[in-house]
Amino acid sequence: MSLDVSNMAKTTNRLLLFREHYHHRFFPFTLVCALALWGQNALAAPKGVSYSLSAGSIEAYDYVEITATVDGPDAQNPFEDATLQGSFENADGSQRSVTGFCDSADGRRFVLRFLPSKSGAYKYSVTYQQGPFRSVSSGTFSVTDGQRRGLIRVDPQFPWHFVWEGTGKHYFFNGTTAYWLVGWRDEHVIQYSLDRLHRLKINRLRVTLAGRTNVWYGEPVMMDSNWTVFSTAWPRNTPGDIMHQGLAYSRVFANPGFDYSRFDVAYWQKFERMLRYARERDMIISVVLDMNDSGVHPAAGSEDERRFIRYAVARLGAFSNITWDLGDDLDNYRDDQWAHETGTLLEELDPYKHLATSHPVHTVHQDRASGWFGFTSYQDWSRQQHQLMLESRKLQEKAGRIIPQTNEEYGYEDHYPVWAIPGSDSNDVLRRTA
Repeated sequence: MSLDVSNMAKTTNRLLLFREHYHHRFFPFTLVCALALWGQNALAAPKGVSYSLSAGSIEAYDYVEITATVDGPDAQNPFEDATLQGSFENADGSQRSVTGFCDSADGRRFVLRFLPSKSGAYKYSVTYQQGPFRSVSSGTFSVTDGQRRGLIRVDPQFPWHFVWEGTGKHYFFNGTTAYWLVGWRDEHVIQYSLDRLHRLKINRLRVTLAGRTNVWYGEPVMMDSNWTVFSTAWPRNTPGDIMHQGLAYSRVFANPGFDYSRFDVAYWQKFERMLRYARERDMIISVVLDMNDSGVHPAAGSEDERRFIRYAVARLGAFSNITWDLGDDLDNYRDDQWAHETGTLLEELDPYKHLATSHPVHTVHQDRASGWFGFTSYQDWSRQQHQLMLESRKLQEKAGRIIPQTNEEYGYEDHYPVWAIPGSDSNDVLRRTA
């Protein structure tokens, strides 16, 4: 095989001349194409970032808050395109990494919260990152021992029971369900409800973070300008819910047009104010991530769903008075594999390892042997609760891992359910059952 070097040289010269002649004409176009392929945020960068610390000294099991204020925010979607990460170190050398969250629709405000469990001197470093832009801040604060009750844990000595971290006192929860507590538009009503339940010795509430329900819920649900069962963890891209006819006695609201790539910041801030008010009364809030009744969920295992869980952990994880619940009536819209994978993800994301559970209709759908699963939460309306608990203990022993067994839903007073024998759910019957 022969090679014509002369012709190759001529061709090369022609190519060089072509490049020199057209270089200035084509280069800008090539650059624009490259940037378009790279993404609209490739060269986006804010003018700067300033930082503030909520307090120079806090009590253990309270949280310190570091706010990053972005000057000239330009991230296309700040919930996805920018991050705030922090690391905290105690005087004894123990370290913890924490993820912050976007707290404004325009990306102007990011917040990071840290929940210390020990007193002492702390130092921190936080980093705001948006594409190639990076801003770092560091500082110190101190933590005192204020004798606050900490997180709820399983008692290592008596693992059928709960204990308050920080005080070592046993916690016997006396709970009720208030799924749409945050549906009250007047927050004085939310606070009044918490105060009333606190006076009645209620120390645990199940409150949904995302969810919607039928207008028939054992009895008609009466929404008006003061209260709604349509929570808005995400903003809508439509004016509102589209109603379609469901069962003969039920009109179901669905398709609210959520933009799952973003979050309704005002709703989350309201949820947090409820958590803070409950925390000062030593009331535990079971944060129910989603509801079966809504019929509106991010796709199972999707990035939309995981983004929601990451955001929930980042925003709410620093509250000492929460536990996690993957969802109400979970086995009606998610399977056991999903529960295991999602519960494991939740445990990995949560730097404080709050207790977590799921709430299926049927007790068999419980991930009892898995490390993420802190205690059972199910519903059984039997009036033989003692026998039920003994059977639950046997299931736990069979799983080879002892954790508390809880039946969190055993009836509603007087008017639930519609098929019940009159009087079977009177206040006296339920009191005796408890």
